[in-house]
Order: sequence, then C-alpha cells, then structure tokens
Amino acid sequence: MISFHDLEVRYGPTVALDHLSLELTDGVVGLLGPNGSGKSTLLKTLLGLLKPAKGEGQVLGVALNSPEAAHLRARIGYMPEYDALIEDVSAYDQVAFWGELSGLDAASARDRAHEVLYFVGLDEARYRHVSGYSTGMRQRVKLAQALVHSPELVFLDEPTNGLDPDGRRRMLALVMRVRTELGTGVILASHLLEDVERCADQLVILDQGRLKAAGSMASLRRMLAKRFELRFLDPLNETQRAQLETLGQVRAEHQGLFDLELHDADPRKPFQWAESVGAVLVQLTPRHDRLDEVLIRALHEGSH
Repeated sequence: MISFHDLEVRYGPTVALDHLSLELTDGVVGLLGPNGSGKSTLLKTLLGLLKPAKGEGQVLGVALNSPEAAHLRARIGYMPEYDALIEDVSAYDQVAFWGELSGLDAASARDRAHEVLYFVGLDEARYRHVSGYSTGMRQRVKLAQALVHSPELVFLDEPTNGLDPDGRRRMLALVMRVRTELGTGVILASHLLEDVERCADQLVILDQGRLKAAGSMASLRRMLAKRFELRFLDPLNETQRAQLETLGQVRAEHQGLFDLELHDADPRKPFQWAESVGAVLVQLTPRHDRLDEVLIRALHEGSH
C-alpha cells in the first residue's frame, strides 16, 4: 500500500522527518506519537503536499516524485486535523464541491454527497449550514469529504480531535466501518493510545521525526515485551538473588514469584541463567504489556 526509503523532510533547517524507511500493507495502520512527532508531516508528504529533501517512496504503486503523483489525490482521501469548513454553506454543498475537486463530475459528486453523508450519520442535517453543527458533526463532515470520491486509501489526521467520549466512540466506529464495509485502506494518525488500539491492525510509532517501532500489534508486543514472571523450585539464596540483577531488573517480588524485566528479550536467557547459578526455574510467564507500556518503551529505547 505504501513504502518509503530513507525519507527526509525539512522545514528550512529543521528536520521534520529523519531518514524514515517503512513498508505498510493494506488494513488499518495506526500512526502514533506525541504532538510534534512528525505524523502530519508524513501524511502531507505521502499526499504530495510536501517535497522530500531526500529519499524515495511509493503510494498505491506510484512514486512520490513521478509525474503521476499529482493524480494520486484522486485515489486518496484526506481528513485534516484542523477545521477548514465554510460556515455559511451546507454540509451537502461542501461535500459535493469537494467531490468535484477530487475529479467527479457534478452529477456524480451530488449523488455521492448524499451517500457519504448518510454513511457518517448526517443525512437529516445535510442541508443545514455547518455553522450550527457540533464538533462531532463537523468532524463527520470532514470524514465525508475524505470519502466522497470513493478513494482506495484514506488518511485520517486526529479524527477524534475535540470530541467527548461518546463522540470519540462514534467516530472510531465509523473508522472501522470505512475498512470493513467500504474496503478502504486507512492510515489513522493520533496521539491517543486508546483510539489506535481500538482500530488498528498495524502500528507505527514516531518521535521527533524518527521511526521508533513498526509492525502488527501482536508482533510489537512480542518484540518489546521484556517482562516475565519467574518462579524457582527452591527459594533463591542471597548470592543467587544478587546475581538475578544480571539477568534483569526485579520490578516486584511476592512469595517467591519474581516480576522481572529482562535486559535481553530472549526468553531462553532465564533458563540459561538458572542453570549457571544452580537454580531450577519452574515457571516463566510473559507479561503482555498494555499498549501504553509498549509506546513508552519504544519512545525511550528506539526499538526499531
């Protein structure tokens, strides 16, 4: 779906994306990172709105620097982070207009505007000026304009921005429907862990323009998880207990059960260590990290 190699983007002397290399397959990809990490810059680069200083990439099989790249936006939908709606114009008229801008003829754009506004739950309010819309309704108009031309891929930049918990739930349900019902690829950029965890099959973590980790949710947890619960046949003596720190950091200990964060994620290491110190390891249970723990570890360690 998307691939790029050694991608560098600058704003003057400031490096916004620092030599990114990545391949993304079809599905829902969560683009995660703190504010200022480079998420929006990456989306704008893949849309052709920003020119890379170095590197190369492809979106839907089209090279970013090729003449055909100018036509990519007819195949991609983009929901920007910031609101740029025209206040005294109805949602229907705006979405139909955006359909024409995306390459549809006027009649097709009007028909599709009705369809996508129904899809996002705004069919009854479609003729009202957006100046009277709530934040959640405005976000759904933005999603509708990203979908009006039936794109193969949509970029959603902070789609739950400014929404209350119920609004977030409804928006994320729509995001999942975009994938399951429309068959459209989705890149979801967010700084909210819960949003990404609820929707995405794949995860990309950025920080300060650098790629920290990437992969499926399950593979990232396996790759980054280093915490295990260990139990030994007999209590460790003082020497063995002191040597345990060479294997990893003891987070907690309760009735002979050690919560240990390994220095090396290789699960064979505890057995090798136990044999070397004359202990018998009878339990080794991985602790499946929550996404927030995975993110924090990736940001601090740069696991990619």
